[in-house]
Amino acid sequence: MATRPREERRSIWRVGPESTWTTMLPVVFIIASLISLVILPIVVSKHTARMRDEIQRLAEPARQSANEIQRDVASELDEIIAFQVTEQSQYRRHFVAKIAEERDDYEKLGRLVPQLNSEVDRDLQTLVTETNLWHQHVQNSELLQRRLPADVLNTRLFERHPQYEKALTAASKLELDIQEAIDDRLKSIRDVERWNIIVTVALSLLALTSAILVAGLGRQMRLLAAEAMARRRDAEREALDAKIARADAEREERRAAFLAAAGQELTSSLDFAQTIATLARLYVPNLGEICSIDLTEGEGTLRCAAVRHRDEQRDAEMQKRVGTVAAEIPEVVARAMRERAPQVFSGISDLNAAMRSMMIVPLVSRGQTIGVVTVVAAEGRVFAREDVALASELARHGSLASDNARLYLESQQAVHAREEVLAIVSHDLRNPLNAVTLAAQLMRMSDGMPAEELEQLETIELSAQRMRRLIEDLLDVTRLEGGKQLPIEPAPLDVKELLDQTYELFKGQASASSIELRCEAGDDLPPVHADHHRVSQVLSNLVGNSMKFTPAGGRIAVRAARSDSEVRFTVSDTGSGIPQRNLKDIFNPYWQAKRTARLGAGLGLPIAKGIVEAHGGRIWVESEPGKGTTFTFTLPVAVGPMATSAAESPARSTR
Repeated sequence: MATRPREERRSIWRVGPESTWTTMLPVVFIIASLISLVILPIVVSKHTARMRDEIQRLAEPARQSANEIQRDVASELDEIIAFQVTEQSQYRRHFVAKIAEERDDYEKLGRLVPQLNSEVDRDLQTLVTETNLWHQHVQNSELLQRRLPADVLNTRLFERHPQYEKALTAASKLELDIQEAIDDRLKSIRDVERWNIIVTVALSLLALTSAILVAGLGRQMRLLAAEAMARRRDAEREALDAKIARADAEREERRAAFLAAAGQELTSSLDFAQTIATLARLYVPNLGEICSIDLTEGEGTLRCAAVRHRDEQRDAEMQKRVGTVAAEIPEVVARAMRERAPQVFSGISDLNAAMRSMMIVPLVSRGQTIGVVTVVAAEGRVFAREDVALASELARHGSLASDNARLYLESQQAVHAREEVLAIVSHDLRNPLNAVTLAAQLMRMSDGMPAEELEQLETIELSAQRMRRLIEDLLDVTRLEGGKQLPIEPAPLDVKELLDQTYELFKGQASASSIELRCEAGDDLPPVHADHHRVSQVLSNLVGNSMKFTPAGGRIAVRAARSDSEVRFTVSDTGSGIPQRNLKDIFNPYWQAKRTARLGAGLGLPIAKGIVEAHGGRIWVESEPGKGTTFTFTLPVAVGPMATSAAESPARSTR
């Protein structure tokens, strides 16, 4: 009996430290959890702040600089073409300024890129190399030194365009890799924040369990803790929803940037085949692993226009399909073309019969289905709704670009065919026309020909001359419609002598029509730098046009006066005038007023406009119905010793 209390005391002694340890352990867990919950957000916030600082301080400025380089490189070709078309030095300065801006951006990227990753640094070096090669080619090809003939310009641009495309591609790849570096850092931030949430929840649960063990909280405390946890989950859910929304916004921004860059690439060339190939290159690898573009042809058939594979070796093998016509159109393709809506399904697209996600997107332009795009996803990937929307939008851009390229090609072919037809017809007409003229001249030389027959010969010769002028007018209008300038051979030309010749040419017709014709020139009028034959043609067209509209008893006045560095010519009449609604049409080829629809071909005024503009002058018309019409055009004053000698040469007085 005496030993029992001692054993009980020994047992109490043993239990006491164990109970204390059991009690202290949850407390230690609670303290450690609380400290971790305080320290962990600080550490995470510092880490994420550092990552965001890298994005704002390094990656984002680098991406902006890469984007500016891409825009500058994309616009360089426009400056070259603008210089070649206008030969204005401002476009050369613009080109040089863009190169200077690109060098500044290269220096800025050189400071920022090495801190991102080695891939971006290699892309920068590639971009610098490709742009330097492109700029060197531009300098060696004299594209900005002088204006080159059209065929030489087209040849040199065609030869150097691949280098230009490489520069554009390198700029685009640099920007995409910088964006990937940004995305990697954003992903790291999200991963850290996700682990922060997980650790926080774990520590909170540990602290809660320990607190329950130590304090023996009751139902009320559990309810309070549950409510607190519910609020935290709601906050975390809201934070997660905000992150998802932010990610969606960033994804939408990248999608918009991709579509904008795709639109620029698709519209950078009017070559139809190149446009289709560019569209296939945009689908692969951005959306899928394989892309095939088939265009509609007659009788409901499809012709393969472009094929693209992510693997270069497979891509070379698949290029054999380009140009082939499908023997049979699958039902899913026909449904996509019929409904003009994308179709997504699983199909067999590989030799090993692996199931792949496939997408059929119709190409629709101006209400017509012009083809389909077939995109095959990479193995293990399934097309989502966002992929279908992006593919449809890209197809819309591609449809418009390819349709524009095809229309341009057809218009060029039509213009070329028309020029060939006119050249052949004019050549074939000149031979019999020359024979008619020669025969009439030989018959006129015959002795003893009656007066009536001589009058008929004169009619034949006049008709032949009129036909020859009509052929020349048709050729001139064809040159103007083809965007070419009429050929001229300018030289110093005395204005008074020109007006005298015009008067002598039309005085007989004016007298026969009872019209008063006057030709007047200002005092000390300098010679003009112009083609004598072409300017005479302009005056003849304008005076002849006035003869049609001026009634008997009317007046036609041809005047010339100096205006600064130009000589201004006016042809005024007192005819019926031109309605205001028709003033915008009078310089259009083949247009005629109804009253004179049978008096000519409607080519005189368009040719006059083309001749004046070929001299660097301007032509316009002012008219008031019932009071007459005034045509005005300008020609540059001749300068230099030849102009002085021309001005000192004797000239007949105007009438």
